[in-house]
Amino acid sequence: MKKILIVAALMATTVMPVTTVSAADMATPATPKLSPACFFLPLLPDCIAAWKAEHDSMMSKMAAPAKTAMAAPKLMTMPTCTKAAAGAGHLYDCKM
Repeated sequence: MKKILIVAALMATTVMPVTTVSAADMATPATPKLSPACFFLPLLPDCIAAWKAEHDSMMSKMAAPAKTAMAAPKLMTMPTCTKAAAGAGHLYDCKM
């Protein structure tokens, strides 16, 4: 029973997209589809070239968004505080 579940989980990972990159890859395939034999015999000469092409296309898609410049996060400004007047009921008057 455990072997069946393991095989089903492995097959599900190849069918369902896990990340947005793989989802985009399934929507617009840039490389030729891999033959089913490549999943079981990945070291065949034709399969090695196909896997390398698949890897290169995925790495180029993942590296492209990383080059965009991100804005620095806006930090909260520190309040300026002065001592409150006598009898005000609090110690300091703070303004942002």
